[in-house]
Order: sequence, then C-alpha cells, then structure tokens
Amino acid sequence: MSGATVSLIVAIVGVFGTLASAVMSQVLTQRAKLRELELAEVVRVAQERDAEKRRRSDQLQSCYVQLNAQDRHYRDAMLAYAYALRSGSADVEAAEVSGARRAQRDVRAEAQMMASLEVLTVEGRVNNRLTVAYRRLMEAAREADSSARRARLDEVIDLLDAVIEKLGHVRALMRVELGVDQELPAWYQAGNGD
Repeated sequence: MSGATVSLIVAIVGVFGTLASAVMSQVLTQRAKLRELELAEVVRVAQERDAEKRRRSDQLQSCYVQLNAQDRHYRDAMLAYAYALRSGSADVEAAEVSGARRAQRDVRAEAQMMASLEVLTVEGRVNNRLTVAYRRLMEAAREADSSARRARLDEVIDLLDAVIEKLGHVRALMRVELGVDQELPAWYQAGNGD
C-alpha cells in the first residue's frame, strides 16, 4: 500500500469517526433527554396525585367541620327554644330551630356523599337523637297544659344534653380520619350506646 492509500484510509476512518461520534453524541443526548422527560412525567403525576389527595382531604375536612358545626347549631337552637318555651316567649327561637334544621339537613346530605361509613354510622346516632328531640319539642310547643308542657320540655332538654357526648364520639372519629389524631381516645367505645 502506498502512502496515498494509507492517507485516504486514515481520512475515511477520520471522517467516519467524526460522523459516528456526532451521531453517538446525538443518540446519547436524546436518551438523556428522554430519561429526563420520563422522570419529569413521573414527578408531575406524583405531584398531581398529591394535590388531588390534599384537595380531597381539604374537602373532607371542610365537610366534617360543617357537619359538626351544624349538628351543634341545630342542638343549641332546639335547646334555646325549649328554654324559651319554658319561660313563655319563643317566637324568635322557633324560626332559629327551623333554619338550623334545614342547614343541618343540607350539610348532612353532602356528608353522606363524602364521609366514611363509620362516621356516618356514629353521626347517624346523633341525627336520630336530634330528630327525636325535634319531634318531642314540637309536641311540647303544641301542648296546652303548662305542667305537661314543662315535663315534655324537661325530657327534650335531657335528650339534647345527651347529644353532647355523642357529638364527642363523632368528632373523635373525624379527627382520626383526618389524621389530626393517630388513634381514638381511651374514653371512646365503638358501640357507644344506641
């Protein structure tokens, strides 16, 4: 082989080497970018999942806050009405009970779509007590005999006082579900009465 042939072969190998290194560099760069995009996609999906989880948790917390507040408001409005009936003047309190009852029913309807079955079961006991108290309160309001009215009102007040303990059970369960507390308090019992 002559010097010209060797020079030509070296030149061809050099050109192919240069071209091959450019192609290899481009392939490696594309692979790196592809990995980077895949990683970015994984991170984006994880962030979206976390954001959705936070949104649902915030929604549930808002639902539980409203449910707790409306149950208490309804109970307090009935209690105020019962005491007002005992003293003789109850027009303002009657309207308050009606509004509190509607608000509690609306919030409860939303909770039935979001809350866990366990919370709904325990809160259902509260709602049952409130319903019984409401029925008896309305019977007392219609009672003409003052001594019979007073006896019915005392029964309503006792029912409403007992609701506080049941509300505590609901609230304890809600706090665990929301992650505020890690476990139910020692005083909480799953059966917790009727």
